[in-house]
Amino acid sequence: MPRKSKSKASSAKPAKSLSNTLKTLSPIPGSPGGPGGVGGPLSPSSSMKSAILLFAIILGFIGLIINVYAVIWIYKLETIDCKCSNTWMRMYIKFFLHVIIPVMVIQILINIYLYSNNMSQNDITNDMFNLYKMIVGFVNILGFLNIVISIIFINKLKEMNCECSEDIKREVYFIYNIVLASIIGIFVLMAFMAIPLVLLVSK
Repeated sequence: MPRKSKSKASSAKPAKSLSNTLKTLSPIPGSPGGPGGVGGPLSPSSSMKSAILLFAIILGFIGLIINVYAVIWIYKLETIDCKCSNTWMRMYIKFFLHVIIPVMVIQILINIYLYSNNMSQNDITNDMFNLYKMIVGFVNILGFLNIVISIIFINKLKEMNCECSEDIKREVYFIYNIVLASIIGIFVLMAFMAIPLVLLVSK
């Protein structure tokens, strides 16, 4: 009888230690015991990351809806053959909208995946994701140009009293680009204000 109880204790001990080892060493994000997974370690900033991702998802949907309505407005101008809006700027906006809308859909899906798995973009090390980030960087450059072109284009239509281009979609897209330009302007201003502080610290 003593030998039997001894064998039970020895067999249960390795099983328990093996289970604990697998949980602590799991490298797969989102897996049980892994980063962002059930039973995985949670950093103090995990709730902040989740809040930021949720905010990004909401803003992503708002931006997507505005851009979809903008491309509908552009197609309407082409359908009714609006002469006063028929410029290269309209063509550029149409081209950019066809690029940014799929990118925004992909980004929303990525953010939903990250939010549901309690992860951040730093947890994704896939080569395809790195390529996607490079593409997004290029699209952002086109986006800066589109903001300027859209504001100039719609402002000119207003100055010309272009009745065939009048639409609530035009006004919403105009305000949307002004808001984006304002946000970028604030960040640029803050960056310039931070330069003297960096120079003082470096000295």
